[in-house]
Amino acid sequence: MFKNIIKVLGGDPSKRDVQRYSEIVDHINKNLTPIFEKMSDDELKAKSDELKENVQAEIEGVVAEDRKAATQAALDEVLPEAFALVREASSRTTGLRHYDVQLIGGMVLHAGRIAEMQTGEGKTLVATLPMYLNALTGRTVHLVTVNDYLARRDAKWMGAIYHLLGMSVGILQDASRTENGLKAFIYDPARESSQEDSHQMRLAPRQEVYECNIVYGTNSEFGFDYLRDNMANSLSEIRQRERFFAIVDEVDNILIDEARTPLIISGPAGESAALYQELARAVKTLRREHYEISERERSVNINDEGYQQIEAALGRTLRDPDRPEDLTPEQATLQSHLEQAMRAEFIFKKNKDYLVQGGRVLIVDEHTGRTMPGRRWSDGLHQAVEAKEGVPVQAENVTYATITLQNFFRLYEKLAGMSGTALTESEEFDKIYKLAVVPIPKHVEYLAERNPEFVQRDFKENGYKFVYFARKGSPDVPLYYRRKDYPDLVFRTEEAKFRTIMQDALARHVRGQPLLIGTTSVDLSEHLSKRFAAEPLRKLALVMLLRDKWFEVNNVEMDGRAVSDLEPLNKSLDSLNPSDMRAMAKELGLTLNPTADDNIKHLADMLGLEEKDCPRLRAVLDSGIKHKVLNAKKHDEESQIILNAGAFGAVMIATNMAGRGVDIKLGGTFDETALSGVNRVLIKAGNGNAFEMRHEDRHASLKNLTPEDFGIYVAEVEAFKEHIELEKKVREIGGLHVIGSERHEARRIDNQLRGRAARQGDPGSSRFYLSLEDELMRRFGGSNVSGLMQTLKIDDALPIEHGIVDKTIEQSQQRVEGYNFDVRKHLLEYDDVLNQQRGKIYTQRERIFTKTDLTDDVDEMLIAEVERRVELAVSQEDGRWKLLAWLDEVQPPFQKVNGEWHFQFSISQIVDSVKDKATERVAVKEALLEVAKGASDSARDQLLKIVDDQLDQLPDRAKERAEAKKEAAENAFDSVKDEARELGKPLDIRNATKAMTDTAEINIRLPKDFFAEQTEKTLKKAVGELIDGALGLEAADRFLKWLAARTGIEVKIELPAWDDFDWDTFGDLVTEAVTKAYDAGTQNHLDEIARVLDEQLKNFDTFSHDVIGRVLMDMAVSRDVIFDKKTHKRETRFSQRFPYIYYAAELIEKHSKDDLRDEILDHLHTAQDEQKLVWGEAELMRLGTAHLMDLDSESQASLKRTLGDEEYEAVASKELSSLSGGARDGIRAELGRLVQHGLHRFVMLSVSNQLWVDYLTTIEGVRTSISLEAYAQRDPLTAYKSKAFDLFHQLLVDMRAGVVSKLLTYRPRTLAEIRGDAGQQPQRKSLGRNDPCWCGSGKKYKNCHLGTDNR
Repeated sequence: MFKNIIKVLGGDPSKRDVQRYSEIVDHINKNLTPIFEKMSDDELKAKSDELKENVQAEIEGVVAEDRKAATQAALDEVLPEAFALVREASSRTTGLRHYDVQLIGGMVLHAGRIAEMQTGEGKTLVATLPMYLNALTGRTVHLVTVNDYLARRDAKWMGAIYHLLGMSVGILQDASRTENGLKAFIYDPARESSQEDSHQMRLAPRQEVYECNIVYGTNSEFGFDYLRDNMANSLSEIRQRERFFAIVDEVDNILIDEARTPLIISGPAGESAALYQELARAVKTLRREHYEISERERSVNINDEGYQQIEAALGRTLRDPDRPEDLTPEQATLQSHLEQAMRAEFIFKKNKDYLVQGGRVLIVDEHTGRTMPGRRWSDGLHQAVEAKEGVPVQAENVTYATITLQNFFRLYEKLAGMSGTALTESEEFDKIYKLAVVPIPKHVEYLAERNPEFVQRDFKENGYKFVYFARKGSPDVPLYYRRKDYPDLVFRTEEAKFRTIMQDALARHVRGQPLLIGTTSVDLSEHLSKRFAAEPLRKLALVMLLRDKWFEVNNVEMDGRAVSDLEPLNKSLDSLNPSDMRAMAKELGLTLNPTADDNIKHLADMLGLEEKDCPRLRAVLDSGIKHKVLNAKKHDEESQIILNAGAFGAVMIATNMAGRGVDIKLGGTFDETALSGVNRVLIKAGNGNAFEMRHEDRHASLKNLTPEDFGIYVAEVEAFKEHIELEKKVREIGGLHVIGSERHEARRIDNQLRGRAARQGDPGSSRFYLSLEDELMRRFGGSNVSGLMQTLKIDDALPIEHGIVDKTIEQSQQRVEGYNFDVRKHLLEYDDVLNQQRGKIYTQRERIFTKTDLTDDVDEMLIAEVERRVELAVSQEDGRWKLLAWLDEVQPPFQKVNGEWHFQFSISQIVDSVKDKATERVAVKEALLEVAKGASDSARDQLLKIVDDQLDQLPDRAKERAEAKKEAAENAFDSVKDEARELGKPLDIRNATKAMTDTAEINIRLPKDFFAEQTEKTLKKAVGELIDGALGLEAADRFLKWLAARTGIEVKIELPAWDDFDWDTFGDLVTEAVTKAYDAGTQNHLDEIARVLDEQLKNFDTFSHDVIGRVLMDMAVSRDVIFDKKTHKRETRFSQRFPYIYYAAELIEKHSKDDLRDEILDHLHTAQDEQKLVWGEAELMRLGTAHLMDLDSESQASLKRTLGDEEYEAVASKELSSLSGGARDGIRAELGRLVQHGLHRFVMLSVSNQLWVDYLTTIEGVRTSISLEAYAQRDPLTAYKSKAFDLFHQLLVDMRAGVVSKLLTYRPRTLAEIRGDAGQQPQRKSLGRNDPCWCGSGKKYKNCHLGTDNR
């Protein structure tokens, strides 16, 4: 609105921009072009180097905050020279010289705006100007295209320009053909290949490609590389250096249509394909009453009956009805697979959401209709769809990283775009991307406006007014055309619309006019394709002949009213049979052969054809209209297929977006690189303005030359002349005609389709055919108009054609566009929350990569996590034993360099308590037995507490389930009673009882005299009591089974009848039985331990911390020798006698919070120091006879700092295995620190990566469900921000906890193994590059020790 007011008051800002840029263009043309034309190629290269040095000198040393403005200012200063330089280089290498409007377009792009340039105006050439200019900074510029073909075509086509000016060009291609994204290509003009997709392209590491000055690639590959970089585990794996400046081709397609498309990197999780297939079969047994579908959330909710149906199909239980939240791991897996199987079966539709091709399921983008090769739905959905369709089920995918295209491109420092149809979405570009849209005038119209020799002429054709441009001296000879856009034709029915499209296509195809027929979906394109077969065309011809003959015979004028006699002809052509028309044809005296001589002449006249066209018309009716179909099924080939859409007689049926980015040339495809040779020939012959000439003028000039004048360019000239002859033929019949089969909900999609015709002033036309049954028309009142037409008895074949219809349709499109924009804008507000969080996480990753020592960071995390855990421990009843359980998990025992052990914190506490009590052998034994008894008793008390808690909840759970069942039974009773009353019959007690028990889904054994005692008034209560008893006893029985599975203690209690059952008595019996069984086990354990202690303690005279600790660990585990019947071998089975954590918790019960924290931190810091020495020792042993000089440069520098220059030089040439004393200790400590630093980095990255991925899934779920907040009178966005803040805070806490939990769990092989190997010649383990490293770091071998092992 504000911009419209400005236009009214102050003129159109875009026009002022064009005028301002035109002044720079005039300066380039007048003052710079003549200078550069005189330069040699070497001088042009030298000038390019000079500009590069000047720009980089200007911005060198500028602080980060001012860098963007300084860069833009420095580039603005050299823009005229840079543009003139590129223009001259293009003339010499490609034969294409930038038009003035193309220079203007380049300036718009450099300013970080969107240049709206019509199809055929040379956007590919335009982009070379700002790309070269911005690459002068030494920073990489990205050109973003919509498919691989365009990326390599444009890079190689324009690469010659950059190559002449000393710039390197990279080419990204789909990861599947470049070693999973590890490689890409560099433009290399010297590399020859017979294959188009490798000609002039050299394979190189993707990091090297991104170091090129300019990189061409698809939106997906740039986005995927960003995600890959943020999954990297080392700096050397990072591909993209930065996101400086990107020019997005087809910007409306990528930044609007595909804006919400998520880029997802996922990987296999190792699930079995068989389970997906089993669930796919099971869900097909569900009936509609078993589930509810939420289209809005794209989810399916299954009810209890549905669960029973699936359980019956699988032969397995999915849950415990009493405890639905308490799932076993197997049940959780089944539930997850069931959810995705139901979504695949009931939500996701074939040929809409996905295609099946070559045994693969390909996702179809909901906005563009294009397939998305390589992308897979996550969380098992893709596998579920594969199982549904019966194609091979690929490995389960887990999402590792994801970002939408919208959010990715907002990361660029500067962004620009090109398109032929961006203006209708200018508000969205401004609001979301801060990009202004500047319409660039067409070259022809710009030329006509500035050149007084050109005039604009209006003319009429078939009653419609159109425009062409001519020279003043020959105003009746058109030079350039403005596209003929015919008004839309709107029909009542879809059938009438399709028939008219067929009729129009038939007439134009017979004349040889190339046709591009746009559709809005795969289904529609295939439907039209079938209609172009011979049989439907012959039926159409017969209908046309019959209708016309009827009006002639009956002497009736066609006034638009429906004729009842002709109504049978309005049926769909698919269902219309010759027998339906035979009687009418006989009555009218018409032959039912449309290709009979009289009929063919009549048809030609009706179609506006001449007599000379009759043979071709007959041939088309006999064989059909030969055509090609281009839709999502041919996504990879679309650019190549569309190339010949302008050839004589070509017919292309394509979805509206298909083939964008490729110009449709009249006469068919022509290699533009050949134009360079043609221009060279013309310039040599004296045509200095060859670059400004029209193709027709070039052709006329070539006719005046001899083959000798062509020199080495004979092939190029002949190819050009042949193309011009073909082009001339197509121009004479009107050029490319575009037919739209349906209006899209977005105006620019329709404009894009129209824009394929009339390229660069060529003749061309377009028309859209609509019906009131089309989706857009239905949404905005089409049914009302259709009803009116039927009431007025208007003939279905009569279209509505009026300007008000076009205006109404456009208003409908504007409403849809506005709605879609509001949706995307609203989503963007949610995205901004996540983008800020993503920025923090990725900044943290960069810090992890670049910091040389992470010890302080790790220590800070360790202290914070211990303080948090201790705070919880002292404030909760069970906090202390939970704290010890956590400590035992994060720091398992390990052997130190001196051979002793560093135990868990809980063991250390118990060891200290034993040493305080005894030092002699007998006293130590008694103390250890006391510990064993205390540990066992503490574990028993904890178990009894858990059992008591479950027993307390059991009655309420049983009652809750019984109440639900009773309610269902009572409803069934009421239904049976009402039915009996309506029939005037008494209530049948037996039938009523059966209905109640069936509805309650419970088997009840009825008492012997049950029916004799019941009446209509007592039945409800009696059945209810039976349900209470059955479910109560069932709950008690299930509890006993749970207890046996959980504890291994089988409690045998004979349950009484429900009338005699008492929950308290049941609980007492259970508790007594558990206590008795546990105590009996404890006594057995103590007897075994006493014997073990006698054996072990006799070997020691003194009892150190290490000795007592090892004995304690042995005491907790029993060893039983068993005979395995399958392997027929004896095996030792280990089982835990009792845990120590409950006993140790009692030892620290009286410790203050501060003392406990300090004691834990001291223990863990000691563990870190000891592990550092262990890693250092392992490294020394691994390196064996190596020297310090054999190590990598980073390690050498670190060791030199540690030892000092003098000591380092003294030992540098010695074998590491020969060192001893202080030098060895220093080297060991530093090597340990380096390994530990690598571990810290690995742990921090791996934990943050995994938790961030989980967080993305969680936050998406929050966004989906947050709309419910609106019902509580809360702003959903505010609620989302609040929850996202809380979740992100928890994420950071979880990351810290995750890092701390893994820090001390990695270790090398045991010291005995390491030292045993050291005495032998060092041998390297045979590992593949991608195998886990031998050192235990968890990293791949290639990213860990491969480099040093190979030295």
